Order: sequence, then C-alpha cells, then structure tokens
Amino acid sequence: MNYKISVASTKDLETILYIQKKAFAEVAKLMNKYDLPPLLQTIEELQDEAENNTILKCFFEEKIVGSVRGFLDDENICHVGKLIVDPDFQNKGIGKALMYEIERHFAFCKKFVLFTGDETPNTLHLYRKVGYHIIGKQYMGNINMLLMEKENKL
Repeated sequence: MNYKISVASTKDLETILYIQKKAFAEVAKLMNKYDLPPLLQTIEELQDEAENNTILKCFFEEKIVGSVRGFLDDENICHVGKLIVDPDFQNKGIGKALMYEIERHFAFCKKFVLFTGDETPNTLHLYRKVGYHIIGKQYMGNINMLLMEKENKL
C-alpha cells in the first residue's frame, strides 16, 4: 500500500475529525459505550488541540485515512494520543507507520506515553507490537484505561 505521512494543516482537521468519529464509533460498538470523548469532540476543540499538538496525517491517493497526535510536556515526555485509522483501511500497517512517525517527530524526548482502553484488544496489540508496555490502570470517565509507555532509546 502506497501511503504518505506528513504534518496535518488546519484545513485537514475536519476530515481528521470525521475519521476519528468513524473509527471510534467502531470502538464504541465494541465497548457498548457511545459517549466516548473522541466521539463527542467538536471541531473547535480539535482546533484548540492543534495549537499545542503535532497532528500527523496519513493519506492514500490524496485521501486522509489516518492520524495521530503528540505533544511534549515540561519533563520532555511525549504524550501520544488519538491514533485513528479509517475502518476501511485498518490492518494494512497504517497505525504502525503513524506510531513510528510520531516517535520520529519527537525523537529527542525521554519517553513516550499513551492511554488506551482495556476493552480494545486490537489497539493494545498494536501498541505492544511497537514496543509499549502497560505501567498502570486508571478509571477515566467510566472507562478503564491502560497507561502505556515506551522508553526512547536515543
């Protein structure tokens, strides 16, 4: 599959939000929870998020098919968030490629951290495959979340 990854622009945000809602609708169905924060996010909230996050997009034949976000905190830790792949394009290596690209983008951080739901085995499998391990659990907004991290081997 021939796809490209680059930094998203403001004009990409509506498409990214659409794909986010499409992807998380599948997660919501799996978990039987339809009030997940990524499903409720507005375009204004995403625009605000874009001011403090690097948002990468993956496109295939000029169509955005995936995205991931990241930012550095004051302790030089990269927080990775909202890895999304259009359900029509899942299981083709796009999620893994986006994860590796966000790590390249923040190549000089101490470590990478992320949260994922404990009821999403495919996502958990992907994160483990790219080197993340569970370091804790946290109950967030009626969802059991797993905190995962990956040391950055500079």
